[in-house]
Amino acid sequence: ECTHIISCSGSALLYLINDLLDFSKIQSGMLELDFKPFVVHDCIDRTLEIVQMKAEEKGLELVSWVSSAVPRVMVGDAGRLRQILLNLLGNSIKFTPRGRVSLRCCLTPDGSRLQFEVQDTGIGLTPEVAGRLFQPFVQADATIARRFGGTGLGLVISRKLAQLMGGELTVSSEGEGYGSLFTLTV
Repeated sequence: ECTHIISCSGSALLYLINDLLDFSKIQSGMLELDFKPFVVHDCIDRTLEIVQMKAEEKGLELVSWVSSAVPRVMVGDAGRLRQILLNLLGNSIKFTPRGRVSLRCCLTPDGSRLQFEVQDTGIGLTPEVAGRLFQPFVQADATIARRFGGTGLGLVISRKLAQLMGGELTVSSEGEGYGSLFTLTV
């Protein structure tokens, strides 16, 4: 059990350090993206494989859907896209005590970009909390921070990465207890 605790603590510290480094690079304008062709389904599948076990441990249904209109290959930074999707899916799993987390991918109406939706049946958000989510080091409130952990940087980094890729990241919720919907366009 001590080995498991040490391993988990080491992983948490590594995530914190990586978040701080990414945040610093973004703030200083030094983060470089690696745009190249990537297979969309592979990116999605690899991302889902990483979060699948955590979803299963919590008894959550993890589902995905990709529109047939999405091209097989697109040009972009697949590593940073995966980072954003991991953050969104990880948060959805973390803040969903029961039910479902879904990932949907389609093209924007003009067909020029990918649109991802991560939706959950989790704890939901008030409009006030939703308005603060993309601010550095901010979480819903102190009790959420203590209960679920985290640095309050993941969504800030994800939104900045989306913007660097020419896209956007938004959130909506019907309120507490009604889950959340994060929409990423890149």
